[in-house]
Amino acid sequence: MELREIQARRAQLDADELALIDRARRAGSTWPAIAAALGLSSRQAAEQRRHRLAQAAERDSRPQRAELDQGYGETLAALRKSAVDLHLRIGADRRWDARFPRAALVRETLSAAPDAPPGALYDLVAEALADLSTHPLPHPPTMPTGSAALPADPAAGSTVSPAGSAARSAGAGGTRGGRVQGLPVPLRAAVGRLRARFEEARPG
Repeated sequence: MELREIQARRAQLDADELALIDRARRAGSTWPAIAAALGLSSRQAAEQRRHRLAQAAERDSRPQRAELDQGYGETLAALRKSAVDLHLRIGADRRWDARFPRAALVRETLSAAPDAPPGALYDLVAEALADLSTHPLPHPPTMPTGSAALPADPAAGSTVSPAGSAARSAGAGGTRGGRVQGLPVPLRAAVGRLRARFEEARPG
């Protein structure tokens, strides 16, 4: 094996590990169980490992995405990036496939986003958004004044203020009886970004 092959093999191993973690999550494995299987000390370490692998997968796919999108303008590249981001976030959600009737189809459709030719990319995003529309999401939540900061991304460990959380979930989430309904905040925000990029890339 030549030395230049090591980086490609390492990237493939990371992609395989990410896929296995996400498969285990969809099958019902908890983060502590995944941490034990990976030889990590805590659930937080397992979540952070998954987050780093997802970031690496997104970074490693950039050259291929840039090549596919060359000559199609920035809107297509932004659409692909949003589709890839939503798919990676879906992979971290253990309950995704059971959240609404066509959830698994959305996940499978978006899995083709990194490699899809430009024309097919627009079509697959349209299909994913149509499937998402079968799960109507309520209006943005109104957060009470003085509420504590909410977690922005459990894997990243960062927080966002209540006002920031409401802004990020605009058009994609809501509350009922003081409890947020529908998808978790990071997923709602990712769906909202994908919808916005889709409208920007719409022909004509």
